[in-house]
Amino acid sequence: MKQFIYYVCFILLAPGAVAQGLQVSGTVTSAEENMPLPGVNVIIQGTSTGTVTDIEGDYTLDVPSAESVLVFSFVGYISQEIAVGNQNTIDVGLTADQAQLDEVVVIGYGTQKKSDLTGAVSRISGESVQNRSYTQVSEMLAGQVAGIYMNQSASPSGGGAVEVRGPTSLSAGTSPLIVLDGVIFNGNMADINPNDIEHVDVLKDASSAAVYGSKAASGVIIVTTKKGKAGKPTINFTAKVGVSGITNDDFRPRNAKEYEDFRRDYFRTVGVANREDWYWDDPNNLRPGVTLDQWRNANPNPNADNVQEYLGRLNFFDTEIDQYIAGQTVDWFDEVLRAGVRQSYDLSVGGGAENVNYYWSIGYVDNEGVILGDEFQTIRTRLNVDFSVTDWLNVGVNAQYSNNDRSSVPASRNFTSISPYSQIYNEEGDLEWYPHGYSIITNPLINYYEQERYNKTHSLFAAMFADVALPFGFNYRVSFQPRMEFKKDYNFWDSETITGGQTYLDGYGTRQDSTLNAWMIDNILSWNKQFGVHNFDLTLLYNAEHTKVFRSYGENQTFLPNQELGYNGLQFGSKPLVNTNDLEAGGEALMARINYTLMDKYLFTASVRRDGYSAFGQEHPRATFPAAAVAWKISDENFFDSELVNRLKLRLSWGVNGNRDIGVYAALAQIGSELYYDGTNVQMGLYNNRLANPGLRWERTESFNIGIDMGLLEDRIDVSVNAYDMTTTDLLMNRQLPEITGFASIISNLGELSNRGIELNINTVNISSPNLSWKSGIIFSMNRNKIERLFGDYEEVEVNGETISREIPDYTNLWFPGEAIDVVWDYDVVGVWQLDEADEAAEYTMLPGDYKAVDVDDSKTYDALDDKQFIGYSKPRYRLGLRNDISFFRNFTASVFLRADLGHIGEFAYAVHESSTYDRINIWNIPYWTPTNGNNEYARTSEVHGAYGGGLRIFKPRGFMRVQDVSLAYNVSPDVVERMGVGSLRVFASARNLFTLTKWPGWDPETGIGNSIDGPMPRTFTMGVNVSF
Repeated sequence: MKQFIYYVCFILLAPGAVAQGLQVSGTVTSAEENMPLPGVNVIIQGTSTGTVTDIEGDYTLDVPSAESVLVFSFVGYISQEIAVGNQNTIDVGLTADQAQLDEVVVIGYGTQKKSDLTGAVSRISGESVQNRSYTQVSEMLAGQVAGIYMNQSASPSGGGAVEVRGPTSLSAGTSPLIVLDGVIFNGNMADINPNDIEHVDVLKDASSAAVYGSKAASGVIIVTTKKGKAGKPTINFTAKVGVSGITNDDFRPRNAKEYEDFRRDYFRTVGVANREDWYWDDPNNLRPGVTLDQWRNANPNPNADNVQEYLGRLNFFDTEIDQYIAGQTVDWFDEVLRAGVRQSYDLSVGGGAENVNYYWSIGYVDNEGVILGDEFQTIRTRLNVDFSVTDWLNVGVNAQYSNNDRSSVPASRNFTSISPYSQIYNEEGDLEWYPHGYSIITNPLINYYEQERYNKTHSLFAAMFADVALPFGFNYRVSFQPRMEFKKDYNFWDSETITGGQTYLDGYGTRQDSTLNAWMIDNILSWNKQFGVHNFDLTLLYNAEHTKVFRSYGENQTFLPNQELGYNGLQFGSKPLVNTNDLEAGGEALMARINYTLMDKYLFTASVRRDGYSAFGQEHPRATFPAAAVAWKISDENFFDSELVNRLKLRLSWGVNGNRDIGVYAALAQIGSELYYDGTNVQMGLYNNRLANPGLRWERTESFNIGIDMGLLEDRIDVSVNAYDMTTTDLLMNRQLPEITGFASIISNLGELSNRGIELNINTVNISSPNLSWKSGIIFSMNRNKIERLFGDYEEVEVNGETISREIPDYTNLWFPGEAIDVVWDYDVVGVWQLDEADEAAEYTMLPGDYKAVDVDDSKTYDALDDKQFIGYSKPRYRLGLRNDISFFRNFTASVFLRADLGHIGEFAYAVHESSTYDRINIWNIPYWTPTNGNNEYARTSEVHGAYGGGLRIFKPRGFMRVQDVSLAYNVSPDVVERMGVGSLRVFASARNLFTLTKWPGWDPETGIGNSIDGPMPRTFTMGVNVSF
């Protein structure tokens, strides 16, 4: 196989020989081992003429003259340039490029050579995704890092929930910790501009993340931004403009004809007494054998107008009848959905002088969603400066500011339910509240046009630091990180809206203000020393933090005639309500870590962190989180000899992390309020509505990780495999209390949860030549979680005739001991009752066209406890990513990224029909069952599901594979750029969510989970230009 790869490279890449001149030949070997190197590029400098070495490392090349210079290059080795002169034989020994092997990655409170890592760490460079269009940093991670679980968001603000190696808690937060430029960042990832990113490192195992203690049970994402470099200033400008539309426009409501057919089918299958099927036929298209008189006389008191009689039988509203007769319809799908324009502009200046380096940037984003009025705007700016004051003192600041604007009011999602025989405006030209006369279905455009909203968040975060070089190799860093955030969410619905004109009479307004002030300080003492074959790297930390939040909420209603000022005149209503909710929390920590390397091949890491946080009980305000790891560079041993594997390292780690994301007052008693009448006046009374728990402890996640890192074929193939086993104990849960206590529940440490999984990461260099370069990346990950214990309550049940004791499940949250958190417990629907199964369906009080499920106990009834089963999982069982990066013709680069989430199911709520209102609303055009269309997937429009105890839910496969990102870029050649007077120029185009393979019947497998509609996933096309000076 190895020889085959090199022969293919030779055939594809070796250009034709030069017709005249000298002939040069030779052998290329590795300088360290003197082994032949096949596939080395041998190029005549300044041309595209060249060849590659064969399987023995030999080459032959015709050169035009003795002045020619040959360039020898190979992946993982330092290139060499050699003048030909009068030489006919040129043998070359290439030296391994240690810079590639010793790439420095960011770990907790420091950096480390990649070759010396003992933990599981993955990296994404900002340069690798520079031609793609991302709004948030988190979007860079989906499918790119093994062990990262993230779904895209359909929102124009981008982002999405992120998990590292699965959920580690049932009720506390499971989002990873964000570290920005070496310090903890508790803000929103939307505040970070992706164009400022140098690289992102993900710490996945406990030994890597344990230095962050109570914050790191769910992993750590370390974001490093760009810094200035010595030299004259470089100005960089990037502009991107794109358009987005929905990925699946086949999933849409019924059109006018389909809606009319649907209403007929509904009444035919609902089983109206003494009505023949033809009773609901169109009088202008009666079936053979049915006369118009017969059709009219079927109703004892028919309308004089046949059309009105027909529509009345279909239960049309007056508005629908008028629109039908007038031949007027509304395509609400097209009224509400649009092609959203997306644009972003980024400007940066970076450089450095003798004692200072600086980087400043500002970026603006304006993204329109595919739903009318769904829009996100942000301005983000950053300043990174560091000064060398003396040879022992360095100071600097990394600061960012963001202004996120979500003031735009989108059209509501109920546009899918409105009859096409409806009207947007009434006769007076005002928006019609109820477009087809049904008071439950409102006009989706009302709030878009009439609601006032001001929703902005201003965020400021900075890290001000000083580095002091101390005697004996010690270094001290002090860093102070203030963070401020100001949120304003103001809304006003005037009397022209349904909210302000009907739900709340004569106008309704709200104002919510939130101010956050937080600070954190890090004191870090580090020491690195080499003693012969021994290397020591010591880090000591003291950390302290404080957070205070002020929140106020006010609302009022009944403003007429004083509603013109909107939310700016909230005081002019007659029913005011004010509420405040302030929070304060503090914490501190001590940490020590030592990295020890013996002979540069035996690696040891040990750390311990002691955390304190104000949210926990008086008995356990602090906790200790230890970790340890070892690694062995097997390939550096004398006994190791392999032509295939040139680098091999084994890693083993263990550690304990915590989770404190439970709310700042979880351990304390809580005060509630109620109004009461004292006989004269209404008074406000306070009472204790929650018990305190002074013994509340930290959740603790203990993790084991084993990993192997390999380089094959002289590092043309890089492989990393990790397997992990994590157990979280002392889960923070709400324990139900007996009513006699006077309290509903108390937060306690009760349960236990486990996560186990495998991660695979493969990077390959398939082709490497000046005119063609092709690199690939493959990731695979799977995670299996299980609830080991819940509340500790047991019951005796009979299984297969035997009485056993089992822990009682939590049926409210659908948590089952011994099963995964995301296991789906429901009826196993196996199809639809057909006409020839009418007698069997009747045993369940059902009819043909109703859903058919497995009757586990054969009782002829569907009972939740007896007949529901574990039928699947709501989160992907397997996740894959495939990236291909190709450079060709020197100046072109292309990238294709495919992503797959497989093995899970999701509830498809629209497959269950609401019998009480289903004939009144439009709905998605699903191929429902009829006597003449006996499909076995979707029930009839009036199906009976009340026979299912606890309700019926229909699940569909939610797995998918999609072409998520495609990009093409052209770097204008240097000679052209020079004539233009600029430093570099790159133009590019990209597409996102280009194509999806899935069995999911809805809009998109990543959106619209359960009964909600998050909106359709956008397919985005972007054009961009980058220029530097």
